[in-house]
Amino acid sequence: MEPDWLKTLRTQLDTRNDPWVVLEGQKSVEAAIAGWWEVPGVLVAEDHPWEAPVWSGLELLRRGRNEMDDLADPSTHEGVLGLAKLPNETGDVAAFMKGLEPEALLVVCPRLDDPALIGEIVRGADAFDAAGVIFGAEGMSPFEPEAVRASGSTVFKLPVRIADGGMVLRCLLTAGFQLIGLDDSADAMPASNLPDLASRRALILGEEDGRLGRFWRKACNLRVRGDADTVLSHLAL
Repeated sequence: MEPDWLKTLRTQLDTRNDPWVVLEGQKSVEAAIAGWWEVPGVLVAEDHPWEAPVWSGLELLRRGRNEMDDLADPSTHEGVLGLAKLPNETGDVAAFMKGLEPEALLVVCPRLDDPALIGEIVRGADAFDAAGVIFGAEGMSPFEPEAVRASGSTVFKLPVRIADGGMVLRCLLTAGFQLIGLDDSADAMPASNLPDLASRRALILGEEDGRLGRFWRKACNLRVRGDADTVLSHLAL
């Protein structure tokens, strides 16, 4: 009899829905386990050497390579497919921000729909020691398979939270964050002119066209132009 997690994995490989996340490949599985995510089970090809850590408590099933290739693209799973469950705190933005350090750096993506860009932002946030990335519920989930792949599985390492834009802004203001908007508008300052901000600060990213929407534009304390990594390098302490 097929276990429930495997039935769920088959369904999620067709269309992903919260609270589930598909783990494609050994790297993603190991990153989720290392991040203390709940991983109920992993499907491994019979000719693949990977074994689950004894302490992980997850169920490992082996299947023929052809069966696995029928489930998902072999170039993405490479013989290992798993199922993970979103941590309960993923939607708790207020408590997360409240508990951060006085000089914490956050990256906020209110409405992004490009999985490659989402993955790039998560990797960049991690590289510059950001405390986490906040995504607006209005955009694509960073846990869609394409975005997870683009992040290089960093999405399992770095704290990620998701909430609607209004909630995100209220929590940022309540937690005392300075809001720096990344905006390609001509009247935005260059990154080199950013003042030292020894306080909680959040880099607010616009949509794919590089412009901030009216809502966030009005909320930001400062607006700066340039690429995200350059601005993050100036904001990182």
